[in-house]
Amino acid sequence: NLPGVELAMVDNLSLLDLAPGGHLGRFCIWTKGAFEKLDSIFGTYEESAKFKSGFNLPRSFMTNADLTRIINSDEVQSVLKPMVTGPTLVIPKKRNPLRRPEVKAALNPYQSAVRAREVKKATADKAAK
Repeated sequence: NLPGVELAMVDNLSLLDLAPGGHLGRFCIWTKGAFEKLDSIFGTYEESAKFKSGFNLPRSFMTNADLTRIINSDEVQSVLKPMVTGPTLVIPKKRNPLRRPEVKAALNPYQSAVRAREVKKATADKAAK
């Protein structure tokens, strides 16, 4: 019973045991029997797992992880299409139809008739006073 020392069974091992709080870097001491048990639980690259049916260790898809060097290589750049340089697409600024009558008329063509009727009524009411 040493303070700060924990024992864990390989069968019950979880990510929280190895990296509490998601922080890697816990010091682990493994026995030879524990590694053999891990191989039987999760399998190896040559043979599949014995206790987990259908489980295979994940393999890396890329043998060379230097993606920038691969993209900038002459072999890849010679096959790529040239970069298109031309006029850029200008997206018009959104205008508020409640404040701009021309935008409101574009959205609702009947709005001009409604507005003309309101102006006519307002001038008639003003003349009546």
